[in-house]
Amino acid sequence: MDERLVAYMYYFNVKRDYFECHEVGESLWLDTGRPIVLKGLIQAAVCLYHFENGNVKGAVSMWLRAREYLGSYVPVYEGIDLMQLIHDMDSYFGRVPSAWYDGQVTLKEIASLQLSPVSLVVIDPLVKQAILSFKEVR
Repeated sequence: MDERLVAYMYYFNVKRDYFECHEVGESLWLDTGRPIVLKGLIQAAVCLYHFENGNVKGAVSMWLRAREYLGSYVPVYEGIDLMQLIHDMDSYFGRVPSAWYDGQVTLKEIASLQLSPVSLVVIDPLVKQAILSFKEVR
């Protein structure tokens, strides 16, 4: 498995750094022929980044595109349970008031929802260990 995919999972699950997920994911995506599943994973991280910054319209729009890309690769990709990710992201955005879907909200409004973070469910024990052992290089 490419170390950049491990990095993506580390930044998604451990650091919750969705911008960095995008960076490492895009590098991998560009170098591996631009597979649709990676595009979906990148966009899943980007939608969470947008949401954390109050851009609900951008987040929801990005999630709907990501969902389509991921849906064509279910159930599992490189140890990631894509069906669970789709379910969890749908549930996450299902808790967001639909009145917010057309715009921007404050960070205080986002915090008021008390949403639990979405994590990638990794079903391969070797991949789980790789994530736990990942060392950031900066």
